[in-house]
Amino acid sequence: MLTNTKPNPLRVLHVVGNSRFGGAGWIILGLGRIARAQGWDVDILTTDPVFARLVQEQGLGLVNLDVVRREIRPVWDIGGLLRLRDFLRRSNYRIVHTHTSKGGFVGRLAASWAEVPVIVHTVHGFAFHERSSIAALQVYCALERIATRWCDRIVSVSEFHRRWALELGICKPREILAIPNGVADCRRIPPDAAADLRRSLGAGEGDLLLLSMCRLAPDKGLSYLIEAAARLAGGPRRYRIVIAGEGPELERLERLARSLKVDHSVAFLGFREDIESLLAACDIVVLPSLREGLSIALLEAMAAGKPIVATDIASHREVVSQGDMARIVPAADSKALADAIAGLAGDQAMMLRLGIAARGIFERHYTEERMLNAYRQLYLELLEQKCPESAATREPVSPGPPEGGGVWKED
Repeated sequence: MLTNTKPNPLRVLHVVGNSRFGGAGWIILGLGRIARAQGWDVDILTTDPVFARLVQEQGLGLVNLDVVRREIRPVWDIGGLLRLRDFLRRSNYRIVHTHTSKGGFVGRLAASWAEVPVIVHTVHGFAFHERSSIAALQVYCALERIATRWCDRIVSVSEFHRRWALELGICKPREILAIPNGVADCRRIPPDAAADLRRSLGAGEGDLLLLSMCRLAPDKGLSYLIEAAARLAGGPRRYRIVIAGEGPELERLERLARSLKVDHSVAFLGFREDIESLLAACDIVVLPSLREGLSIALLEAMAAGKPIVATDIASHREVVSQGDMARIVPAADSKALADAIAGLAGDQAMMLRLGIAARGIFERHYTEERMLNAYRQLYLELLEQKCPESAATREPVSPGPPEGGGVWKED
């Protein structure tokens, strides 16, 4: 088991499973930091190697327990559920915080069976979306309604998803609250370093460098960005598109770029940890997603003060409604995407205005500090209600530098 250095600290477990590290992962790492600053022990259950490495680098505890897999396999899933329940019964966690649709269903049920005092689930994005069929909506909503019974509070990462959950009858108003995502402020990258990175990415003098950051999955809409690249080719200005991220769609997207003869102007960078540098180097951030909870990539682009072209999905509209800070286009429309990019490329003053407005909205509403403080308050309120005898209300302590978390592995 994990080695504790503090006498009987309150213990927190985040349940993720094998989902690939992405925007939600940064949120979870931040939640780990605030709980550790409170003097608590924090573990994260993940089997994704990238996420596992980052957990240990942050000095958090890693639970390498293979009990939640993204795909649905009923017999295996039941076994995973029972193994997780038994693990929780042995582990004395006071808070279990679940993430992802599958992790949320399995984790909430296991924690409820194990009689964990406080159970929280964050909806980073439902398994369904605005374009889902009626049948899919009915099935997934039914599952979410059931899982609601097994937790103390649901957190949505946008006001839109809170309202939508209530409209769909997933939960009651007192069972859900919105804590919009937030991100850390951007480090300032020296202009020379940004210029060097631009050159290394293949952007020449006068070229427009477009950046997209996401998991390479069908719902991120990257095929429409590649189609937009084909529409932009041959125009008065040369475009260079770089896509940062990993995922199952890589080979298909590479084939699409070759078939449209834009593989020379579209580069797939793989997983990158230098997002701040990429943002400093780029001219426009393009987010062609078909669905999102509340995009971390969008908030990072805002923090960097970059002009943004994004699709008109509800969570994007919620952010953009607060000021003229981005160009919004219909989802799954490569022509509209290309037109918006070309329009911005020809108006440097507009690009500057949009970037300044985006930065201002980030500072007012989407900082990491605001988000983490809201989660901290939620934890303390639920602990006071469910186990007031715990050390939940003691004064926070400095988290200090990462000490290297323990690792729990399944035998």
